[in-house]
Amino acid sequence: MTWDWDYSLQILPLLLQGALLTIIVTFASAVIALGGGLLLTIATNDSPRVITWLLRVFVETFRGVPILVLLYFGFYVLPQVGIMFSPLVVGILVLGIVYAAYCSEVYRGGIAEIPSSIHDACQALGLKRSVQWRRVLMPMAIRSVTPSLMNYVLLLYKQSSFLFAIGVPVLLGQAQMAGYNNFKYLEPYTIAAVIYLLLNLPFIAVLHKLEVKNER
Repeated sequence: MTWDWDYSLQILPLLLQGALLTIIVTFASAVIALGGGLLLTIATNDSPRVITWLLRVFVETFRGVPILVLLYFGFYVLPQVGIMFSPLVVGILVLGIVYAAYCSEVYRGGIAEIPSSIHDACQALGLKRSVQWRRVLMPMAIRSVTPSLMNYVLLLYKQSSFLFAIGVPVLLGQAQMAGYNNFKYLEPYTIAAVIYLLLNLPFIAVLHKLEVKNER
């Protein structure tokens, strides 16, 4: 088996299109995950016990069910009950909601690490609960848990490859299509692996800087 350079150059634009879509999916899902996780944390801390329990069930459900099962559920099951989304939207929502559940636990851990004296000081100053969250609690929590959140964004990026299972032409999907159409798999999968690695490097660099900063 030898490397076919002409074939590699032929499929490269297709793979780069998949890489671009992978970046878009990662960014959109990460926004949902980070923002949704934050809202889940606030709601869990400030809601009545019944609502808190329901939110915990929601979080544990999306943490416990494999992503591929959720993708198939959104792609195959929801249309049968009249809920229609494009495969791309299903993929982004599933990744975003699943990682929102994980991120909410990270935020919750950051809140738990805030000294009780800070909470007491906020109450002594008569700050509204919304102001406490916006100005004091969340900035402190986010500062301490940012490396953990970045780890989840990195995992989200890697698991965006699962979207090819429901027909979304992310990088892995384009590699699969190129290999299937030409019965040549060495070049598309190797190039895809290299592209995934190159896209991974900025995440690792940012994560390393955050870890070094937190150690100071």
